[in-house]
Amino acid sequence: MSENKKRVIDRVKVAADKGDADSQFILASMYDVFPEYRNEEEAFKYYKLAADNGIAEAQYKLGIIYSHNSIFNFVDVNLEEAFKYYKLAADNGYAPAQYEIACIYERGMYRHASVTGAREVVITKNNTDAFKYYKLAALGGIDEALIRVLEICARTNEDELFEEFYKIASNSENELVCIFADNLSQKTNIKRRN
Repeated sequence: MSENKKRVIDRVKVAADKGDADSQFILASMYDVFPEYRNEEEAFKYYKLAADNGIAEAQYKLGIIYSHNSIFNFVDVNLEEAFKYYKLAADNGYAPAQYEIACIYERGMYRHASVTGAREVVITKNNTDAFKYYKLAALGGIDEALIRVLEICARTNEDELFEEFYKIASNSENELVCIFADNLSQKTNIKRRN
């Protein structure tokens, strides 16, 4: 590591250790992402600090870490903690977390018992909350959420809401979203006002 890079890390670490949440997240990301700084234990420590200090992206990252033991092998899968951090990030307006929470509510979250193979419910399916978070994620720019909102509106005959999200989809830079919205509109015969 060059002397300049070391100085940058040292400065960020000083600010992080003084409680600056943005610096905590930056330092965690440096320890996580950049091979020359890689330190999983330190990354986890600073993600946790940043998350507990309200950084939505750090909260989302902790949700991922607690969901998958392949991220940091020393952290056990903990679905309750994963959901807690995803939900914090979602409620703090982080669109990828809103999409994740919507998916969890739509399908439920389950733990599989290793011995018996039985499924234990961690989070119960909740279509109302799923739809709420899909809408938030769609408004936050998540294309998959926008598609899901259009599908749900078409299936439940919520024409007014379909029209609102159709307008968003038709202005999308993602051509596939535009095509999907047009096809769904034609297939369901939902009238669009111009």
